[in-house]
Amino acid sequence: MNITIHRGTHEIGGSCVEISSGESRIVIDIGMPLVQKSGERFEFRDYEKLTAQELVKEKILPDIKGIYKFDGNDKPVDGMLISHPHIDHYGFFRYLHDDIPYYLGEGTRKIIDLTGILLGLSGSIKSCRYLKSGSKIKIGNFTVTPFLMDHSAFDAYAFLIEIEGKKVIYSGDFREHGRKVKAFHYFLKNVPKDIDALLLEGTMIGHESKATKTEEDIEKEIVKVLNRTTTLVSGISTSQNIDRLVSFFKAALRTKRLFVIDVYTANVLSEIASPKIPHPSKEYPNIRVYFPHSICNRLEKSDRKDLMYKFTDFKITKEEISDNLGKVLMMIRMSMVSDLKRIKGIEKSTVIYSMWDGYLKEKSSKKFLEFVEEKEISFIKLHTSGHADIKTLQKVVNKIKPKMIIPIHTFSPEKYSEIFPGVNVFEASDGTGITI
Repeated sequence: MNITIHRGTHEIGGSCVEISSGESRIVIDIGMPLVQKSGERFEFRDYEKLTAQELVKEKILPDIKGIYKFDGNDKPVDGMLISHPHIDHYGFFRYLHDDIPYYLGEGTRKIIDLTGILLGLSGSIKSCRYLKSGSKIKIGNFTVTPFLMDHSAFDAYAFLIEIEGKKVIYSGDFREHGRKVKAFHYFLKNVPKDIDALLLEGTMIGHESKATKTEEDIEKEIVKVLNRTTTLVSGISTSQNIDRLVSFFKAALRTKRLFVIDVYTANVLSEIASPKIPHPSKEYPNIRVYFPHSICNRLEKSDRKDLMYKFTDFKITKEEISDNLGKVLMMIRMSMVSDLKRIKGIEKSTVIYSMWDGYLKEKSSKKFLEFVEEKEISFIKLHTSGHADIKTLQKVVNKIKPKMIIPIHTFSPEKYSEIFPGVNVFEASDGTGITI
């Protein structure tokens, strides 16, 4: 078995791994980078006019034979596995050949489709098979077992890959402090022994902090803010962080506030709806939907007005919000300043920022932060990572006891040997094959 990490050995984001054995070949993730080589944030609009061939030449796209639309004469890969719906794990899928079969979670597919519509992105998945946690699938001569994991992204998986007696685990992104801890424990209990290599994410290595907060901790802290606040409280989180949305929803429910979400978030929650996931419906009467101008404009341009009209029964207007400020918990985006200005009484309200701090330093956040200062809005940070802390990473290694650890999705691969003493750590380089 040969493993090539095309991107991810020394960076977070842009993950892409090729695994081959004999005539069989699979690729796991085809992510867009998060950072440039300079350390600046990666902006794809700087490259989107380039062809796929040019992107490969510029080392933006990984150089993998048989996966791109221009690779007409190369033998295609047997399958493309997508671990979860974060753009740094699937963002370049639009360049792949339409005939390549995808293996991914059903929720992942739905979120990718919705994100493409909202952002006006080209490309769609033509052929796919949905994953079921713990159920083996055959891809070429590989046997792949997906395991649902606890992560900030919905429908995230780790993969056990087996062929010719060799066993490799791709951890994907995971944690043990979210709302899917049982899934993580199922993974630890059911992975086999004698793992030859563990490709282990290390997002939090080098970023150690105080004790990791659980999603339940975040929910309790949101409740405290709501209880001591008599005016509007707004929350900022990604629409794809379902665990965090549930934390905000439960806090609103406990404090008898309306939970107000935008039409994109409403679509995400409705597409992945289950008895445990709140979504606009008769079953959740405290959920209301508002229609930001920018999102509605994009949906209209995409000829997807249906994604707006389906929530008209749950619509809340800016006037209704203005008249009930102390009874509303409203999820917002930093790009919505023009919409927020139309809410009367937003002055001296409260914002709970529940995302990575780094986004606040970006130019795109400047206008919103100036608005917050101008309106004397209280700005509170409540967040916990979507990734495993060192204690959880050590738990995984101690339980699985792999023959080798290969660092991935980390800026600090050199620290693995210190964190996992006595374990063989192979510090790979992007594009260099590893024979197992």
